[in-house]
Amino acid sequence: MANFKGVLVGLGGHGKRWDGVCRDHDEVELVGYVGRSEASRVRAVREWGVDETQIYGDLTQVLEATSPDFVLDVTSPDAHRQVALTSFTAGVPVLGEKPMSDDFTAAAEMVRAGEEAGCLHMITQQRRFDPQPRATRRLLEEDAVGTPGQLDLAFFVPWADAPGTHYVTEPYMFLLDMGCHHFDTMRYVLGADPEAVQVVSWNLPWGWHAGDASHVAVFEFPGPLQAVHRGMGCSNGARTSWSGDVRIEGPRGSITWESDRVFVTEEHRTERPRRDEVAIAADARQGPAAVLDEFVRALATGEEPECSGRDNLQTMAMTFAAVQSARERRRVELAEIRGDG
Repeated sequence: MANFKGVLVGLGGHGKRWDGVCRDHDEVELVGYVGRSEASRVRAVREWGVDETQIYGDLTQVLEATSPDFVLDVTSPDAHRQVALTSFTAGVPVLGEKPMSDDFTAAAEMVRAGEEAGCLHMITQQRRFDPQPRATRRLLEEDAVGTPGQLDLAFFVPWADAPGTHYVTEPYMFLLDMGCHHFDTMRYVLGADPEAVQVVSWNLPWGWHAGDASHVAVFEFPGPLQAVHRGMGCSNGARTSWSGDVRIEGPRGSITWESDRVFVTEEHRTERPRRDEVAIAADARQGPAAVLDEFVRALATGEEPECSGRDNLQTMAMTFAAVQSARERRRVELAEIRGDG
């Protein structure tokens, strides 16, 4: 019998994926499903095999009926605040899909409400759990290339091409939805938070997004350390992986992600050249499964998880600073977003 009962809110494509992840987890059982539309509720019964008695149209109703141990929120960003506040008012922990919100003030309110209710709150920033970020953080902690001075992340994909979704119709969704994955990975790998960012964004003539789907973002970390994110969401050419291609430069060489491999390379003219492939835990659980493992661990121990809402506010500050910089065409300090006095 599963140790933790959950309620899944959001019955779209992400909901179907998370339903499968939960079904595959030995310690989790979904006991209720919430969908805003009748069509999504019918689809969950007919296509996912959900018992129709587990389907609800209202979160408060399912919380009262099932007394779950957690809520899994995979709704759109504009709905996350209400799902979180409703859950926390009922004393129920939340695992929420990224980005935490489409508004930084709302995200901060969600975190505050979770803390006041004493509820666990975690965001599904799955990329940091992949083998390459884990190995790279370890390498930097071991001083493999010295103190890093620059990180470059290149990301080229044909992203979100389903007509009519909020990914296609809303401005700066590529920065907000996909950018937050990579920005969180930068924070994790470097073990630091940036202080400012400057972004230039644009659309390409053949792009299918209403908002800008190409950009270059330069983040200023303490150190000084610069991190450059180059992204294109309407590429019809060679793709990168969803984690992007990463290069980190230090005084004693570079760390690079090449396909699914990690290398440390040094070729300074005064030193003996070296190029070493780094062993990574390729068989470790990744993606949503790794996120769910971490969330279940936190539920069982009461410890703060990686990607807690509190920690993820820093990723959100990074993301919304990038969006503001793109919109206003200027350098933005993260303190502006956080409202630091």
